[in-house]
Amino acid sequence: MTTAKGMKPTGILHFAIGVSDLEEGRKFYEGVLGCTYLRQNDESVFMQAGNEYFVLTNAKHHTPPNPPGEYEFHHAFMVDGGDFDATLEYLEESGFPILTYEDEGHRTFTGRHAYIQDPFGNSIEIIDFHGIGDSSKADFPGRGRRRKMPADEEKG
Repeated sequence: MTTAKGMKPTGILHFAIGVSDLEEGRKFYEGVLGCTYLRQNDESVFMQAGNEYFVLTNAKHHTPPNPPGEYEFHHAFMVDGGDFDATLEYLEESGFPILTYEDEGHRTFTGRHAYIQDPFGNSIEIIDFHGIGDSSKADFPGRGRRRKMPADEEKG
């Protein structure tokens, strides 16, 4: 029992992602990211990723929260560490380039991180989450480094 006053949330049920086309949004989040479609109505598509839920909301006049190529405001989706590299390759092959890649050692959410943008300009983080890190440590040297993809090596 705590003595703190106020609201005591037990979790987050869902978050909403603004899209300007519900069908295109469903196609991306279900077909590309592999999330599970639950149902939809005229204004929303209800989705699931693992044990978490999110809603694609018809924003009609959607404005992306970040300038093109930036990812400060984003939604993070976890993948199994063994699937991380293949996931990034698949995303790039599907036309969603990796904006940036961060190696192991993130100070708060440990694991490898990569960022893409959905068809509406919303930034998406892909992470093989390992746990909560030590925020008292300095940033790691790999932060913000772009991952070399097989296609990069072919280009020379």
